Amino acid sequence: MKRTYAAPLTAVDRAEVLPGKGVRAEKDVVAHDPYLAGHYPHFTIYPGVFTIESVHQAVRRMVAAERGDWVRTEIDTIVSVSLSAPLLPGDVLRVQADRVPTAEEDLVRVKALCRRSDDVVAAKMTLVLRVHPEEAP
Repeated sequence: MKRTYAAPLTAVDRAEVLPGKGVRAEKDVVAHDPYLAGHYPHFTIYPGVFTIESVHQAVRRMVAAERGDWVRTEIDTIVSVSLSAPLLPGDVLRVQADRVPTAEEDLVRVKALCRRSDDVVAAKMTLVLRVHPEEAP
């Protein structure tokens, strides 16, 4: 899978692809990760945009498992996002992204539910991702 996002942002630490259904993924929120520095001084919090990126990277892994590592997948449309609880250092973000059928082969639509370690819902979102197939190496 090609990395089309900026290093060092790894927004998924573990992922399990559920063939034909979706993907489950986890991200450990670690206080010393460089992108957390200064994000709300004195109240370190995982940025909401990174929660979206966690779902994006989880779906990228799903698409790569289904279509090959050489496929490029990027967000086409953010249909909806609701951020409802903060993700703090020490939390584990748990993503469940379920595939929603689409008529277009180059689009992948998912509804994602993101929970914290304590099972509190941190975010809900619906994303549409565009798949750009490239030739296999």
